[in-house]
Amino acid sequence: MSAFNVARNAFFVALSASRHPMVRNAIRNAPRIAGELVSEDNKRAALEATKRAARKAGELSAKVVPPNRYF
Repeated sequence: MSAFNVARNAFFVALSASRHPMVRNAIRNAPRIAGELVSEDNKRAALEATKRAARKAGELSAKVVPPNRYF
């Protein structure tokens, strides 16, 4: 299966799932529910952990993929 077919299939699965009423309801209520369950300290810690993980992923990808000289 080509990469295009995989990407196309993933797109259509995500599109059809996003139209499901239960998924729409969960997405609509997620910020309200998450706001009640997660404290500010935990939110800050999660943000910092996400930033660290993104930084490490960028550093690793820079080692794996050589930089393009033209862009």
